[in-house]
Amino acid sequence: MISARRTLTAAEMFGRDLSRRWLALVLLVTLPAVFFVVSKVSTTGHAFTAGGLGLSWAIAGASLFTAFGARGIDQRLVFDGYRPVELLGARLVLLDLAGLALSALFGVLLFGVSGSPDVPALALALVLVTLVAVPLGLILAAVVPYELEATLLLIGLVGIEMILPSDSSGAGALPFGGPQELLDRAAGKTNPFPILTATARSLAWVVGLTVVGAVIWAWRTRVARPHPAD
Repeated sequence: MISARRTLTAAEMFGRDLSRRWLALVLLVTLPAVFFVVSKVSTTGHAFTAGGLGLSWAIAGASLFTAFGARGIDQRLVFDGYRPVELLGARLVLLDLAGLALSALFGVLLFGVSGSPDVPALALALVLVTLVAVPLGLILAAVVPYELEATLLLIGLVGIEMILPSDSSGAGALPFGGPQELLDRAAGKTNPFPILTATARSLAWVVGLTVVGAVIWAWRTRVARPHPAD
């Protein structure tokens, strides 16, 4: 119970810190809508894919920024008694809840403007986008030393996934390959991969990224405690 309480307390602190970067958050939320609208008016665009994968950029970007913004705080919190897993859990709680709320609003936008022959596939795709994007952003923040380089890597990854067709082997092996396949289904396109396969692949990415992120985060936030004198 104490661990859960401290995790929620840390999540509240991280949320307040992230809210101070309101302009960056507005831009992050606006970009997926812009991707969707531009692709919608284009005769060759894939509006659902562009919008859904643009959402992955927004959520992973928020995850990345909140981790970079609290780098100096994390070690002080660990020194004060917090465990690295509690800090990681706090970020996952905060970002997953915020990401799911944003996904719900974005799903209403996609369905309201374009409609969908497969609403469950659309909803599942947006949920999986959130669950994959959050730990992906945290790992980039833990591995890459500077915010600019991490942001460029994220832009590159999302851009590659937008270009690759969902039925290619390359797209299927990437983090957002599963959601991309489901977004194509939601748009009424045929896809050779079963829904369960896309979902299982996405959940494997979620588990893998979270485990790797926990290990890296524990290493990055370790502190050397002084030994008591004999």
